[in-house]
Amino acid sequence: MRRGFTLIELLIVVAIIAILAAIAVPNFLEAQTRSKVSRTKSDMRSMATALEAYAVDENCFPPCHAFGIASANYLADPPGTRVLERLSTPVAYISSSLMRDPFSVRFRLSAATALAIKSAAPIVVPPGDAAGALNSYIYQSWNDFDRITVPTYSGSSPDLKCRSWLLHSAGPDSTYYNLGGVLANDGVDQLPNTIDMIYDATNGTVSRGSIWRTGGQPGGGGAYKAGTGLVAAINLQR
Repeated sequence: MRRGFTLIELLIVVAIIAILAAIAVPNFLEAQTRSKVSRTKSDMRSMATALEAYAVDENCFPPCHAFGIASANYLADPPGTRVLERLSTPVAYISSSLMRDPFSVRFRLSAATALAIKSAAPIVVPPGDAAGALNSYIYQSWNDFDRITVPTYSGSSPDLKCRSWLLHSAGPDSTYYNLGGVLANDGVDQLPNTIDMIYDATNGTVSRGSIWRTGGQPGGGGAYKAGTGLVAAINLQR
């Protein structure tokens, strides 16, 4: 006669599997997040090299999109609109500039200053949000007067050459920042507040803040702060 497993034996096996899963799954998710952070930083290093090479030839950086996304929104923009696509065509400074954010872009924080952003509630990204729809990195570029945006530009800057740039990943908290006000209003005097926008793994693998890389020479000598506060915070964390 064949003897099967008793109910107690089966329950013990299930309990052991559950304990092992409870130990393994968090470690797996932790490793997955760390891997995405490393991939993001690697992508940004590659993009930074291409941006600097582009600037050597063009004496400026590519203008940014009005919505901040790193690539043209072909669902809405006129044909031929290019943002970081300029880095791969017609001159291939990088093989492909259409890099997706490894982290899901699910929330947005909007406010006119970094201080206000600290207390703002995340907004769920609606279906029509370009950053969420494309799940792209955010790219911003500017000079001492304004952001120079495509496909249209409505500012009053007498200088249409972008002299500073930054790349922005939503990070493990899946939240990106609406940066128009922060770039315009926050100088280096707001460093304690802009630092709060930067992801730091020592706060927890999944924690507040985004992953950034920046380059160029921000000025900020006038009313337009030219992102000097955020750039100073990013450079401080390197």
